[in-house]
Amino acid sequence: MSDETTVITQPDSFGRHWVYVTEAQVRGHSKGRFGLVVWLICLWFVAVGGLEIVLGSSSSFPRLVFGVVLFLTGAGLVLRRRQAYLAALFVPMIFLIRFFSQASGYGGILSGPAQYYHLCNALVVVGGCFYLFEGDRPNFIFRRRYRSYRAESAQK
Repeated sequence: MSDETTVITQPDSFGRHWVYVTEAQVRGHSKGRFGLVVWLICLWFVAVGGLEIVLGSSSSFPRLVFGVVLFLTGAGLVLRRRQAYLAALFVPMIFLIRFFSQASGYGGILSGPAQYYHLCNALVVVGGCFYLFEGDRPNFIFRRRYRSYRAESAQK
């Protein structure tokens, strides 16, 4: 039952089938353009990276470096770099670590503006990373693949 319109792919570790495309195909398709959510994620990386640079320049070198990495991740996402996509999935987890380490250190749930800052960033990180990893548009733009529901339903 194989014809030219049927796409057969190998499933990934989660059982999902993906069709891989070229960079030219991504740029030529309407889904290959950034949507509002992707632009907001890029803006978040640039803005928070800039803020971390400012805060780190007067407080600590590791925070300054973290800010530069966040800023470069946002710029790399705008330029569609795969390394920036991978950094966008893993580097911001430091916000989760910061939030939980500060929450356990204060003894209360929320006790200061710094903890609100880390809580907001942690929530954005969880939502943004989930969207970048699972979303159809980010997978198409950054990983150059789209989900093949036809191949999944043909296997059942």
